[in-house]
Amino acid sequence: MKGKRIFIMVVVLFLGGCGPKEESVNGVEGEAFGLDNCDESFTSDVSDFYTTYFSCVDISVSNLSTIIESNNLPPYDSWYYNENHGNYIDFVSQGNGYYRNPNEIVSQSINVKIPLNPVPRGIDINSSLVDGIVGTSNYEYGMGAVGVALNGVALFNPLAAPPDNIEDEVFSFDYYSGHPTNTGFYHYHTTSLGPLEVLKNKSIIENVIIGSAEIELYGIMCDGTIILGCTELDGSAPNINDFDAQNGHVHDVSDGEDVFFNNHYHTHICTDTFSGHRFTPEIQYYSSCE
Repeated sequence: MKGKRIFIMVVVLFLGGCGPKEESVNGVEGEAFGLDNCDESFTSDVSDFYTTYFSCVDISVSNLSTIIESNNLPPYDSWYYNENHGNYIDFVSQGNGYYRNPNEIVSQSINVKIPLNPVPRGIDINSSLVDGIVGTSNYEYGMGAVGVALNGVALFNPLAAPPDNIEDEVFSFDYYSGHPTNTGFYHYHTTSLGPLEVLKNKSIIENVIIGSAEIELYGIMCDGTIILGCTELDGSAPNINDFDAQNGHVHDVSDGEDVFFNNHYHTHICTDTFSGHRFTPEIQYYSSCE
């Protein structure tokens, strides 16, 4: 992939409730592509976790960090692609109040550095910290791309600048629960069919229905927090008794045979069952995002 040297600390302002409304840009044009023909590469020192579960990304290891790079182009059809792109489809309303925001997908240069040995902050992630409002805690994930989904799409935090409400963003989502900012930065805030299609394409699951897939894994945040769905990585049901305020808890992350991460923090997005928190995590459990 080309031109991937923009680091994750870049602050992205966008339409749809997370920042000021500005003039949009023209989207990328090109041929249709999907999971079977997207560009990807993994260096030999990359953890099996990434080679097993990620697609459409370049992943390497350097200076005690796993580096995930992506052009952030979703490998599926969306009405947010430019009309001259092969993955463009016409807008279809998904219900009352749904709309297409005026932005188009633009290729990005995502470079997310994830520490190989993340250090816990030692904080209690409670409801006073997880308040859904930007700027109320120094432990919040930054605005813009703060994680990467299994298909290379950016993960954003769940925060909105007052008086906007992150819940309202749902009405501008495409079929994959994504949408672009005014700079064309396509992203997710919550569960998406896209990462589950990666798992199916890798023959890990057969069912891609959100909420009932055999295994639900969505991506990883810049501090090392893993984002799961209604299951653990081995397909078992999570123990909700030790959830914090963003549906997070700590234990080994294993597929049932191999332990990928020992005693590791991860969160669960399972909107119908764990309805207290229905988005990506708001608070960084680990100490840094480079």
